[in-house]
Amino acid sequence: MKDKNYFLTKAQENFPELKFSVLAPDITEFSGSNGDSILLDLGQHAVGHFSFAFDRVDVFVDAPVRLVIKFGEDMREINDDFSEYKGVLSKTWLQEEIINLDFPQKVTMPRRYACRYIKITVEKTTRPIRLFDFSFRASTSADVSVLKSANTADALLNKIDCVATSTLKECMQNVFEDGPKRDRRLWIGDLRLEALTNYYTFINLEVVKRCLYLFAAGKCNESGFLPSFVYETPYYHSGATHIEDYALLYVVSVCDYFEHTGDRAVVDDLLGVCKLQLESFSATLDKNLIATKQDGWFAFIDWCPGLECMTALQGVYLYTLERFAELLKAIGDDEYEKYSALIPAVRSASKEHLYDEGKKVFANPSDNGQLSVHSQVWMILGGVITGEEAKRLLFSCLDNENFKQPVTPYMRHYVIEAMLKLGLKDDAVRYLKKFWGGMVELGADTFWEAFIPDELDFSPYNDRMINSLCHAWSCTPSYFIRKYGL
Repeated sequence: MKDKNYFLTKAQENFPELKFSVLAPDITEFSGSNGDSILLDLGQHAVGHFSFAFDRVDVFVDAPVRLVIKFGEDMREINDDFSEYKGVLSKTWLQEEIINLDFPQKVTMPRRYACRYIKITVEKTTRPIRLFDFSFRASTSADVSVLKSANTADALLNKIDCVATSTLKECMQNVFEDGPKRDRRLWIGDLRLEALTNYYTFINLEVVKRCLYLFAAGKCNESGFLPSFVYETPYYHSGATHIEDYALLYVVSVCDYFEHTGDRAVVDDLLGVCKLQLESFSATLDKNLIATKQDGWFAFIDWCPGLECMTALQGVYLYTLERFAELLKAIGDDEYEKYSALIPAVRSASKEHLYDEGKKVFANPSDNGQLSVHSQVWMILGGVITGEEAKRLLFSCLDNENFKQPVTPYMRHYVIEAMLKLGLKDDAVRYLKKFWGGMVELGADTFWEAFIPDELDFSPYNDRMINSLCHAWSCTPSYFIRKYGL
């Protein structure tokens, strides 16, 4: 397998070109004194840098002027009192700056922001001041000129598609970021869904390759799993967290890339990394071919509170095995038979040991018998249960209060994928419109990190203020609409 420096070099070769546009807010000039404020609307969600000019109104400003500048992805965020924040993530992700200006000047804010609205409050001045020449320089690596309209016959689906492509565009920077407000880094789970949508929208293959190589350059843990995220600014650093389902989905991302490009050179580079992920996971299987919990493990699956993940993780493993075997067959790899032979054996074992014949559901003792949509969906995607039996299982668990339900668009993506695998196209459309359409009805410009329709204050981090309202894993309606002609 090639060394880490090789992968970093390849990532630099595939560095995407950022494209810039200048947005003019709706208001051009503002004059005010202590306590006065102005609210600027960019007209759309944007990621980039804000600038403005500052000058006197009449008498020369004889002391520093203090401004409070707040950036919000929606009006609720603008109106939030950040001093009341009680979340578990750093408060510094909240987009509010206090700046002191000593004299009239052109001001370019040094940090990058993700917002639609900008509120400027004059906290302290000895003289009236004037602010003008407001400008926001937005950035993306998405080429909007290549984007074609979905043009479905359904107005809501067209609107959902527009919001989804805007979400992807905002998250496409030098890498596929998970959220341009927070966390601004590359995660495997987001990468897979962003890349899928990108293949049917902006078709920027360079950023996909770059992301795949950046992960391959990461430091694996002692079990062989890739890091679940990496930083690439101001220098490369692979994260300390290793998420087992993400490590498997890296393999699927490579399979997706080959399916859409036929680029054998990239696959040859990354094949050893992919095999390491599957071999590392196979080492955790017990004598019955069932995945067992390991010390220090963290499986994500979804942000659903209290979710047990081992059944779902078994499904992710099978899903990955099947996709990887297809890739090996396509490229004529000698180990195709080895991997393909595992699939029926692990499926059979999963049905025998994880399926409750009496209740007709998957309930793993390692999950304390917990019932969840997540487990059933991943067993369907893993091919453990098929046909009419799988359809009955899926319909029995959705919106059933006895089952843990998805809370993120990330997991909702895989619910729809399971529906389409079972040929339930009409049900997939209804599900998509109900969930993503619910955000549209609430005024979303871009799709959110987490969304529970009946619990709008839900946050995985104990405070809604820190939630990302433009999050990469939410963009896949455009993938489904365009690939499947929904």
